[in-house]
Amino acid sequence: MGATLEHLPALLRGLQTTALVAALAILGCILVSLVLGVPRAGRRRSTRVSSALAIEFFRGASALVFLFWAYYALPLVPGMPQLSPLVASVAVLSLVGGAYGAEIVRAGLESVPRGQIDACRALGLRPLQAMRLVILPQALSQIVPAFGSLAVDLVKWTSLVSFVGVQDLLYVANAVRSITFQSMPVFVVLALMYWLLCLIVSVVFRGLERILPLNRALNAGGALHGAR
Repeated sequence: MGATLEHLPALLRGLQTTALVAALAILGCILVSLVLGVPRAGRRRSTRVSSALAIEFFRGASALVFLFWAYYALPLVPGMPQLSPLVASVAVLSLVGGAYGAEIVRAGLESVPRGQIDACRALGLRPLQAMRLVILPQALSQIVPAFGSLAVDLVKWTSLVSFVGVQDLLYVANAVRSITFQSMPVFVVLALMYWLLCLIVSVVFRGLERILPLNRALNAGGALHGAR
């Protein structure tokens, strides 16, 4: 165990890289989820079908296959750029995670009562205004908890980025293991660090759940009812 702890600074640098990839991938996943999920719940058949095809495409193969394609195969296509390992990793995790997140967004939007949408039309709100001011704030109470679980999964998926040369936590841990010949201590430290990252992400999303407007209103109403 002592030999493993001697390489703790290197493992912590790998942890920082993993945290960076996870944070960027989660942000990218949120963006892709909204871009694909909102049209998926829309009224136009063309947008629903196109978004559904995109979602099924990115859910149709493993993230590792897309990562290999983006980093190794894409540059072979004429005119396509050579992405850096970090950019390719974040892009692939964002797209694959966003495909799953899009279905979370769709389900959240469809959970809003139809009467709310009819009320927005009666008030003369434009579709974007209704989505931003009325529908999405209510849907977030359903979307954010599910996104918390997806974000934790994204943290675990970051272990794939070592296959394209990103010096993340797993990459460094394998290097330390090859130097020290101590597999068990290295894997114990590795598991603890991944557990810590997942715990932090879970705490962040639980905090977001508490500050959502609808949840705050429900909590305030419950407290007022209890006071009576």
